[in-house]
Amino acid sequence: MKRLAIVALSALMSVNAFALFSETEPNDTRATADNVLYGNVAPWSDVGVLSLSANDSDFFKIRLNAGDWLTAITFPTATNYIAPDTVMALFDGSSATAIVFNDDAGTGFGSAIRWQADATGDYYIAVTGWRSGGSQSNISYYEGATHSESGSYILTVSVVPVPEPASMLALGAGLAGLVGLRRRNRK
Repeated sequence: MKRLAIVALSALMSVNAFALFSETEPNDTRATADNVLYGNVAPWSDVGVLSLSANDSDFFKIRLNAGDWLTAITFPTATNYIAPDTVMALFDGSSATAIVFNDDAGTGFGSAIRWQADATGDYYIAVTGWRSGGSQSNISYYEGATHSESGSYILTVSVVPVPEPASMLALGAGLAGLVGLRRRNRK
């Protein structure tokens, strides 16, 4: 019975997890963004080992539903984990201003963003090298980037939906049924 409960919970909590992705150049604008993350069904999580060269940016198109939580993190893997120093932003399909952006996740040289989608639509994750000057919240910082950062970095992206009430009710009913079945079998 315990095994059945574990299997049932594992199936309910399964995630489309960690598919490895890469980039194709050029992908340095929203118009040329890679679609490698596009079309995944939440919950999902992917990881890619990517690279930046001087004046390079990487754009990735994703689809989010209203309520989805997006988490994206870069981790530099060159030069003792401090290069390339990345800056990351999330854009919608038309605005020149980032929805959210980050330089230096915590005390490091990577970047991290976390955001809950307020509308269903296509979004763009932009990653580029750090440079002084310019507004990191403006699309021009990423499209037509000018920086000297180069090297490989790891990008992890995950999307988790907010559980809908019906799913939570079904999970609760299933767990209550398993508890009742176990009590009946003990008698």
